[in-house]
Amino acid sequence: MLIEALILALIISLLWGGKINRLGQLVLRVSWLVPVALIIQSGLYWAAVREVGLDSSWLVQSLGTGSYFLLLFFTWRNRTCPGMSWITLGILLNTIVIGVNGGVMPVDPLFLPEESRKALLEGQGTHGLMTSMTHLSFLADRFYLDILGLKKQMFSVGDILIDIGVFFLVFKTMVSQDKRPKTSVLSKKI
Repeated sequence: MLIEALILALIISLLWGGKINRLGQLVLRVSWLVPVALIIQSGLYWAAVREVGLDSSWLVQSLGTGSYFLLLFFTWRNRTCPGMSWITLGILLNTIVIGVNGGVMPVDPLFLPEESRKALLEGQGTHGLMTSMTHLSFLADRFYLDILGLKKQMFSVGDILIDIGVFFLVFKTMVSQDKRPKTSVLSKKI
């Protein structure tokens, strides 16, 4: 849903008179943490799907949960940016539910296709099937969205908050006025 929220923010911002070049003026501290966290998460997912031998050990759980702490630190360092508090809260909720469930995001099996259920039962990926033993299941991927033309998606409360934050970050940055002092006609003549 993050890509869809980003596209929606861009479209609405442009319709609202926003300028896409203002996104280039957005200064984000320690932004290198985001790709590092995504590389860790992608690597863990790849290793699980390819059955490289990294089972759900403490190292895998620590790396998965740790990647979310990198994202939390990034959002904390950029807390003055618009929408960042929403993003921080969303990441925090996802971090908590992943941390208390062995390093995987629980997914409600009700809406999953059979092949996805089977893969999760075999321990493939960074998600796990929600069961009666799942902790904080209300924070898990339990919501389902099927919009014509988009692929079906499962998402959590944390994901919704992240999407809201990304929307505000893009929208408020694009529609903000330049903070440079305007020169008046009188000052130009002098």
